[in-house]
Amino acid sequence: MTAPIGAVATAVRRPETYAGHAREATSTLITAALWPLGMRDPGPVSFPPATEPSPVAAPVLLVHGFGANKSNWLLVRRAIEQAGFRRVHAVNYNPLAADIPELARRVAERVEALRRHYAVDHVHLVGHSLGGVIGRYAVSVDDTPGVATCVTIASPHGGVRLARHGSPLARLSPLAAGLQLRPDSDVMRRLRQAAASGPGDTRYVAYYSNLDLIVAARRAMIVEPELEATNVLVKDHGHLSIMLSRRLATSVVAQLGAVEGLAGYGAPVRQLPVTRGGDATVERAPAPAPGRAARR
Repeated sequence: MTAPIGAVATAVRRPETYAGHAREATSTLITAALWPLGMRDPGPVSFPPATEPSPVAAPVLLVHGFGANKSNWLLVRRAIEQAGFRRVHAVNYNPLAADIPELARRVAERVEALRRHYAVDHVHLVGHSLGGVIGRYAVSVDDTPGVATCVTIASPHGGVRLARHGSPLARLSPLAAGLQLRPDSDVMRRLRQAAASGPGDTRYVAYYSNLDLIVAARRAMIVEPELEATNVLVKDHGHLSIMLSRRLATSVVAQLGAVEGLAGYGAPVRQLPVTRGGDATVERAPAPAPGRAARR
């Protein structure tokens, strides 16, 4: 992947660039240390009892990225729960044992299980990296009902060029989901074709970063205008450190809180202020049509 010479020259002159890559290196160590804590996935039996009080009735389903597990959601999950979403459930999966359509089917089943368990009409879906593609596939291609918001974080909506060749690890399984992230794969084609039908009842939000070396910023955005997606920049973070960004967690909560009409959140977030710390988020694409949240 190449970048314009001017953009590269600008990047190497910015101290924030080096600080961002240092954060990514530290986040890689933290992610590895937390990984053993998220290995188990007891499935729907782990849903909190429907009788337990929750300020927000709608559940939130979290889908991790390639090679990760539910431990990746430590900071984001805590922020969501503290905002009043007590019905948060994280799913685990093995991307070497199933392809993206199969993983999307499993996510759809978990969405339906959550809706039945809590007797609610909608769920919020949040995915990181491959998890965001799986979630979008379940909603857009498979038309999974009852998903109010589909939030993706550093997800390769435009595919990943490195997947064109396939890694040695990915080649261990003919169903490896990683190989389906090629820009020209059938999965990517189906996502583009499904976008023509519009967002339906789902609001799409895609977070991306300028320092992500795994999924380039443009490929992490949902660019199909028919989906009316909100694309949000989380500046100077990498593919893993974005998951430890407090402003990312705050913004995700704001998106969900706005849809649920929680006090203090107002309309769905369209822009967050830039801070001197470099951890800023700004909208880069058209916001959803007015009144979409009100129809939930």
